[in-house]
Amino acid sequence: MHTILVVDDFASIRKVIADNLKKYGFETLEAGDGEEALEILREAKTKIDLVLTDYNMPYMDGFGLLKAIKGDEDLKNYPVVLLTSEKANDKKLMAKEAGLNAWIEKPYKIDSFINIIKYTIEKNNKDVGI
Repeated sequence: MHTILVVDDFASIRKVIADNLKKYGFETLEAGDGEEALEILREAKTKIDLVLTDYNMPYMDGFGLLKAIKGDEDLKNYPVVLLTSEKANDKKLMAKEAGLNAWIEKPYKIDSFINIIKYTIEKNNKDVGI
């Protein structure tokens, strides 16, 4: 069973995403912003297989979280997926250059969403030798 850290500043959105993931057999953890997500990643007692984050959040946004994860020797192997209504190509390019694994635009089709999550976890596990 894979565990996904869902990061969004709106609790209702986190719940909808987490409920959808649970229907497909995933475990979830939740964080309200990038700073809380980093704390969870650093103190994780269970294996977290993927970070799924919104782009636009207060305190530390999704891009800031991505840069913090990829710039931290202990966290850099976590795959990061941005789930966002953000459509700006320059932001997509900057995120890809910073190490983003996938970008999913809201609204999304659940089948495509789940396939991207599964693919990203499987690919990352192969890349890091798991």
